[in-house]
Formats: sequence, structure tokens, C-alpha cells
Amino acid sequence: MARHRLFSRGTVIGVFLFAALCCFYCAWPTWRAFFPLEIDLKEPWNAYHSDAILGHGALYPELTSLVANNYPPLWYYLTGAFAWLGFDVIYVGRALSLLAAAALLATTMLCIRCFKASWLAAILGGSFFLGLLLRYADWYVGMNDPNLPALAIMMIGLLWFLRRGPKRGAEGPFVVMVVAGFFKHSLLAIPATALYLLARRNRWLAMRSMAVAGFVAAAGIVVFTAVYGGAFIDQLFFYPREVLFGRAWDSLGRLGSALPAVLVWSIWAWNDRNSEAVRFTATFLAFAFAAYLLQKLGAGTDVNAQFEFNVALAIGVGLAFDRIDSVPIFWGFGVEARRFAVLSVLSLSLLAAPGLEPYFLLLSPAYRAQFSRNVEVMRSEIQRIAAIPGAVWCSIDTVCRAAGKPFTIDVFFLGQKGVTGHLAPGQLNAEIAAQGIRYEKIDPRAAIGPLQKQLFYGRSR
Repeated sequence: MARHRLFSRGTVIGVFLFAALCCFYCAWPTWRAFFPLEIDLKEPWNAYHSDAILGHGALYPELTSLVANNYPPLWYYLTGAFAWLGFDVIYVGRALSLLAAAALLATTMLCIRCFKASWLAAILGGSFFLGLLLRYADWYVGMNDPNLPALAIMMIGLLWFLRRGPKRGAEGPFVVMVVAGFFKHSLLAIPATALYLLARRNRWLAMRSMAVAGFVAAAGIVVFTAVYGGAFIDQLFFYPREVLFGRAWDSLGRLGSALPAVLVWSIWAWNDRNSEAVRFTATFLAFAFAAYLLQKLGAGTDVNAQFEFNVALAIGVGLAFDRIDSVPIFWGFGVEARRFAVLSVLSLSLLAAPGLEPYFLLLSPAYRAQFSRNVEVMRSEIQRIAAIPGAVWCSIDTVCRAAGKPFTIDVFFLGQKGVTGHLAPGQLNAEIAAQGIRYEKIDPRAAIGPLQKQLFYGRSR
């Protein structure tokens, strides 16, 4: 049962207004998802690999190829199945991403409830995670990419784990997490947190659960290796990537969007440090922070490395809001004033984000009309590329894919082969010439970039 909490009418209204603000920010990724304009270069990259499920190219090519795929296969099986039914993979991926965002809102709320918090605190915490996602990583919401769906599956596993009694094993939740790992294998903090907490309760149950999960993971690797050969192992485990410790250090500044919430959590956690809720959130945050730094060592790691940290922080903020009366000194504020202060800090952190697109959608008919005009530009570019004989390498890959051109050049992969010494100078140009690949510059209006309205360039890579 939830702990008894009394909230004033003003606090209830404040929380629901905060949730409404977060839902308002859903307008931008939802609106954008209905147009064929490329949101991010990951969209066609993932779509081409989904096409491979239907026999259009190799899902896991050799590392000597000009293209690569270092993602696990389940996302491509799922979206490929929809493609087999006649749906466009990119729109399927966008729909699944939006559904995953909703699932993450729900699972974050339910995880907060596992610690006997009120529904109001759960709504606040879940809304805050959604707000962080929409304001500081909006291009991942409603984009054809497996990260959010994989994280949603991970959170289902975590919720299942939290709802099990302390004397019960967790084989089922860990198997769910393994399944999530076969959608996106960079989600490390959630299974690490669950395993650590289970080991503290009962080492035997932790070992048993880890053994079952390890067996399922190994079986999956064996099966997919049998299907795709050694290229599957090479792509997932030996993908060339530059690693720099300075990159991880520099990435610390990109956590700035979360600092106000970290302050809120820290004040509560210090004063309620003996509680189970603080132990859980501190453990989750520590593993998520470590996983973030580990991923940021590698080149090309995007803001998605922060998503597990954001989930942990949102759970912590929800619990801090619920238990703010446990803080003996809060600058002389009463309990309701403290809750209003928390709401104000969280709201300002979202309002201060650089993205202006939701406001333009609401206030500017000319801005909304520009989407249709840019789609016409894109269709013209697709017709132009389709008329070119042979292989074409487009500056916007979505256009090449829509024009029926195969995936020929993986820019990031080839760049990493170059900086890690796996591609000799001049070798790339020679291979492109040998394969007769023609480069075409695409009108930038075929992508979403020209429609972005930001106070400054806000994408933290």
C-alpha cells in the first residue's frame, strides 16, 4: 500500500500542470513523425538493415565491406515483419518509438509506486522523465531507432524485479532484460542495478538468476552466429571505434540538463539515506552514471547514453517529492512550499531547453505549412535520384532508400575504420570508384534540420 500523503489542492494542480507541460512537448515529435523527412541519419541506416531481413542486402556484412551493422538483430526482425506486411519500416519504427516513450512514462511511474509513493509523486516522476526526453533528446522520440523500445523492455524487467519479494529469484525479469539487450546492447545500468540489489539480499538467488540469464544470452549469440556466421560476432564485438578518455571527461558537461533534478534528489537522499528508496536510487544512479561514462569513451555515442541515468533520476525525483517532509531543514520552507519549489525547479529546467519547435507548431500556420512544401522538395529529389542509373551515395540516405538505391556507404563506419587504422589512405576512394558509386548532394530540406527552431544548437552528442 502507498504511504499516506496529504497534498494541498495547489500541489495537485501544480503537478498536473507540470504533466500537461510535458505532454505539450509531445506535439513536436508526434507532428514530425507523419512526414517522410529524415529526422536523423540513424533512420535510413536502421531501415536499410530492416530491409535486409527481406533479402535486400546482408544484415551483418563483413567488416571489409563499406557498410556495417553493430546492433543486435531483434529490432530488425520486428520492423522487418511489418515491412513484410506492406508497411514502411521508417513509419513503423517511428510509431514503435512513440509507443515506447509512453511505456517508459508508465513504467517509471509504476517503479516509483513500488516504494509506496503516492500516485501524485509517480505522475511527477514519470512526467519529468518524459520531459527530459522531449526537451533534450527530442530526435530520439518518434524516430526509427531501437533504443527507446529496448529501454522500455528493460524497464518492464526492472518493474517485474521490484515487484517480486526479497526471497524470490529473478530469473524472469533478467530474461526480459536479456531480450531487451538483443534489441540494443548498450543498456547496462538496469541489469547491473538489479543484479547488485539481488546479490545484497541473497547471493545464491543472484547467482542462479545470473546463470539463467547468461545461458539465454549465450544461446541467443550461438543461434545468431549460426544464422549469420562470423560476421555477426565481428560486427557486435570487433566494430572499429576510436576510444578517448578525454571524450568521456568532456561529456560530463552534457549532463547539465539533469543538474537541477540531481540537486533535488541529493537534498532528500542525504536526509533519508537509510531508506530503501534512497539505497535503490543511489545504486541505480551510480551504475547509470558509470555506464554513461563508459559509453562516452567511444566515438559517435549520442545522448541516448544518458537515458538510463534520466530514468534513475526521474524515479529519484518522484520519491524525493513524495518524501520531502523527511528533510528537516529546507531553507525554512514548509512542506507544501518545498513541493512548490521542486515543481518550479523541474519546470524551469524544461522551459530552459533550446527547442522552440512546439511553440512554433502552436502559434505559426506558416511554420506548419513549410513541412508540406519541404516534402514536395524531397519527392522531387527522390525522382531525380531514381532516374540516375547505378549505385548512388546520397548526402541524405532516406532519399536514396526511397529511390530504390541500395545501401552503399556507411559514413561513420568508414570514418572509424580510417581513424583506427583499418582503412588505408586512398583505399576508400579506390573502392568507391571500383564499385561505380556516384555521390549526390541532396537538398537539405529533405531532412528535418531546416525546420528546427532552437535558441542554440542543442543536440549533445
